[in-house]
Amino acid sequence: MAGIVEHGGERFVAGFELSAGERAHPLWARLRAHLVEQLADARVRNDDASMTEAATAALRGRIATLKVLIALGDDRPIL
Repeated sequence: MAGIVEHGGERFVAGFELSAGERAHPLWARLRAHLVEQLADARVRNDDASMTEAATAALRGRIATLKVLIALGDDRPIL
C-alpha cells in the first residue's frame, strides 16, 4: 500500500512510482504543469499575514501534498 513517508527531510510516496513511459506521457506533462501552477498559487497565498493559524496549517498541508505529487515525476528510488 502506498503512503507518504519522510526521508532526509523530504516527503515521498512509498510503494508508488511512475514508469519512465508514464513520466514521458503528455498527460503527465499537463498534470505536472497544473500541479506546479497550483503550488505557486498556494505559496503566494501562504504569504498572507492575515490568515488564521488553522488556515495557514491547512494551506501548508496542501503545499506539502502538491510537492509530493509533483515529485512522482522525479526519478527517485522507492523507499
